[in-house]
Amino acid sequence: MSRIFYLFKSDRGDKKYVMVMPEFKHKHFFGATGFRDFTLMNDKNSKFYEESKEERNKVKDRYLKRHAKDPKGIHSPSTLSDMILWNKPTIKESIKDYENKYNVKVIFKNRKLNKEDIKKLLGK
Repeated sequence: MSRIFYLFKSDRGDKKYVMVMPEFKHKHFFGATGFRDFTLMNDKNSKFYEESKEERNKVKDRYLKRHAKDPKGIHSPSTLSDMILWNKPTIKESIKDYENKYNVKVIFKNRKLNKEDIKKLLGK
């Protein structure tokens, strides 16, 4: 059976998301609030929507190149950003890639992490 991780919207104002990893008893924040990412540039309802697919891909390629030397791995905020926010046009599609690469199941809660979640998932 694969590990189960939980993806929430961040409860910290400076980050977009947090991945909670109960098996490891910790969480990782990623994605700077207020900045575009590939999923937002593909979302017609986002203020960051970019009509040109070519331009979206150029921005994505530049982002990935800038962060290519960042530490990588299952626990790395850089990898979480690369794979969840800068991978596929939607979060749902990107989560699937992350799950396949790391043999995990990600449950996307699509709401802010709260104290009850932390207590339930991390025992804190």
